[in-house]
Amino acid sequence: MLVSFGWLKVLYPYPNFIPPDSYNYLEAAVRNDFISIWPIGYSRFLRLVSCISSSHFVLVMVQYLLLMSVVLYFLFTIRYLLSPGKWLFRILLIISIGNPLLPHISNFVSSDSLFATLSLVWFTQLLWIQSQPNLKLLLWHAVVLLLAFTVRYTAVWYPLLSITIIIFTSMSPKSKKISIAAIAVLLLLLIARTQYEYKIKTDTAQYAAFGGWQLAANALYAYAYAKPMDTINGVQQFGLLHKIVNQHFDSLRRIGKNPKIEIGVYYMWDFSSPLRTFMNEKWLTNKATPFFTQWASVGPLYRKYGWYLINNYPRLFIKHYCWPNLVRFYAPPAYFMEKYNLGNTNVEPIAATWFDWKSNVLPIPATGININIISIFPNLLAIINPLFLISSLLFSTAGGFSQCSCKKLIACLLLFWFGNLIFSVFSAPIELRYQIFPVIVTIPFLGMFLTASMQTLLTRSAIEVNEPISKAKIST
Repeated sequence: MLVSFGWLKVLYPYPNFIPPDSYNYLEAAVRNDFISIWPIGYSRFLRLVSCISSSHFVLVMVQYLLLMSVVLYFLFTIRYLLSPGKWLFRILLIISIGNPLLPHISNFVSSDSLFATLSLVWFTQLLWIQSQPNLKLLLWHAVVLLLAFTVRYTAVWYPLLSITIIIFTSMSPKSKKISIAAIAVLLLLLIARTQYEYKIKTDTAQYAAFGGWQLAANALYAYAYAKPMDTINGVQQFGLLHKIVNQHFDSLRRIGKNPKIEIGVYYMWDFSSPLRTFMNEKWLTNKATPFFTQWASVGPLYRKYGWYLINNYPRLFIKHYCWPNLVRFYAPPAYFMEKYNLGNTNVEPIAATWFDWKSNVLPIPATGININIISIFPNLLAIINPLFLISSLLFSTAGGFSQCSCKKLIACLLLFWFGNLIFSVFSAPIELRYQIFPVIVTIPFLGMFLTASMQTLLTRSAIEVNEPISKAKIST
């Protein structure tokens, strides 16, 4: 761990910034906001670390130590509950600790590292809940879920798996009810408080305006392939919004550009996106309104509009959004992770102020802006993910489940893996940094599945070879 972190800071002494995410987190931390474009948990984390030091080195070190500590917690939980062989565990330990994705994701001023940390705690707790449930563990599990909720919207599906696991534990019905109630109460309090803040600041009661924007953006990738619906007869309730969307696609066709854009962040953040155009049109007469208020106010409408398009074009949505995103899950593009600060030498003034830098100009590392070691991971995951599916299937067909004393733990893993697959494909365009946590979980189990399957097959082969010899001896 020391070698890995030292190597990182020698090559890339300054943090990595993702515009506009990183700067929004810093601005929310400066203002101590309760709601922002992204969940507020990481901004609160930045404020907490700043109580120790304003140094960027300290921030990255804390993120790295937290992530690696939880990786060890996860690995030694596997060692205790599943008892892999000594040498297998040593290999998995070395691979996991030496994974270059971990120091690099810790070097971002972004919620990715913190969310991976909390998610790994959440999943490891699920393994303990399956194996040795107790009320204290379940209550701490509710707290971890709450923290994950405050850091990233991806955690929205976590309670479903947690409650499913809790229901099928061997605890008393009373303990189950208390733990489920604790999860529900904490999350509902957070949602209620967030909706209250949205109502005060934007006059709209909602939990996440980002979700409305994302849903509408996802739907537009499918609608780009559809025959345009008439603005008046088709979707009267959306009026100007749908008119702007149709005009946007028509204008692209007229100037010879392809409106069928590859899925990404275009509809969310590009200034020429019809979603941004509609927001600007709505607030044309009141431009002094803060950007966040303008941005959040259209979230509920975009959520309804996105669902409307998806319901009317389900086949196109699956073909032109879900399928390309499934391909990205198979081999997640690196994007922000493969270029140091995207090649920019300047950062926003808010970053220089927060970290007490004298200048907002960052030096280009001697190795250049390309982080070459990260570029291998899309191809590597294109091997790991299918191999995990094949090995888990092989483990099942080879009689692994019938001979395994930890069926519930394996079931928990598979529920998580497929839950993450489904949510990732439907929720947002997939990138490598969003899949750090699943990668950490997948690699050790892949190693154990392959080893167990090979051992089972070898044992069966040995039995089949010895059976004719034994029968010959008996007849003699």
